[in-house]
Amino acid sequence: MHKPTRDLSAATQLGRVIAVMSDGKYRTLREIERECWSRFQKADTQAAISARLREVCCYGWVKHTRNHVINGAQVWHYRIELFPATGGAAA
Repeated sequence: MHKPTRDLSAATQLGRVIAVMSDGKYRTLREIERECWSRFQKADTQAAISARLREVCCYGWVKHTRNHVINGAQVWHYRIELFPATGGAAA
């Protein structure tokens, strides 16, 4: 699969989202937004973060989602993981 060439450093929104999410923990958009500010002092909006999460699959990551109803509202949680390598010997 051909991966587009793109700057994935923390200088870009996509790079910041991947840096925050690469630990595999589930987070809400608000939590990702706060973590981007805390780590990088960048005010990435929840809408922008959501858009970047839709792009991670193009760069070797898999996005997972789950939702919970909290106080009558649906709250979505996201996590990403590297796409598993294919074609090796089974362990």
